[in-house]
Amino acid sequence: MGKRRVLTARGPIRGTDTTRHVVPRRLRVGSHRFHYVEAGMGAPLLLIHGLGASSRWWFPILPELSSAHFRLLAPDLPGFGRSPGPALNVEHAARSVVALADHLGLGQFFVCGHSMGGAIAAEIAANHPGRIRRLVLIDSAGIPGIGASRVLGRLVQPWSWCPGWFYRTLVGDVLRAGPKSMLRGIRELRRHDIRPTLNRVRSKTLIIWGANDTLTPAAHSELMLSALPDGRLELVPGARHLPMIRKPALTGGLIASFCREELKAR
Repeated sequence: MGKRRVLTARGPIRGTDTTRHVVPRRLRVGSHRFHYVEAGMGAPLLLIHGLGASSRWWFPILPELSSAHFRLLAPDLPGFGRSPGPALNVEHAARSVVALADHLGLGQFFVCGHSMGGAIAAEIAANHPGRIRRLVLIDSAGIPGIGASRVLGRLVQPWSWCPGWFYRTLVGDVLRAGPKSMLRGIRELRRHDIRPTLNRVRSKTLIIWGANDTLTPAAHSELMLSALPDGRLELVPGARHLPMIRKPALTGGLIASFCREELKAR
């Protein structure tokens, strides 16, 4: 497991700044060495980050979700954050996350993915219908050929989609990932179509989208919604590609309420 430290995650709850303990952990699962963070107690909820990101991108939302009595597990995907590479394609990344869940003894769990992580979360939900309690997609990647050049152009213009105070984390994680992992991920996402996967998802699914997203346009959310057997869509006003960072209380509340519906039904 390696050395253990306790970090703090800051985020708003009902307008009040709060902190929650976040425990970083390391674990070898097969050929992969995962770094992941854990917070809270309760029903397990896996949080999967996007391209060039890390588990740190979930920190603003951890207080809201851990207060809602979820056990939060946010891994750094292979090739990103503090998990060594190489970076994996969507299918193999999904397998690696399921292997981590197996190693942690998770039977059924909720899963939430942002951007590229949304495509990975959908793959998990489609291939493991008996284990995924509910699925949440946040500004998910997965619509190829629709504004592809625009999306790639925006990647190198973070001021158009990322809050200024988050630049330091963004730049640090992209540099840590390196050009090889970034280019591999971009090539993968340019051709990946999430819709056939969504057709196979049997879990209730919530799509959360920044209403002003300039990286993955809000029109993509409607295309994904139409591909889901049982989905709903929530637009987050005033947010672009990172609603969990720009509007953590609202986004966390949407996730918590959606997942609690399933817990209350049991």
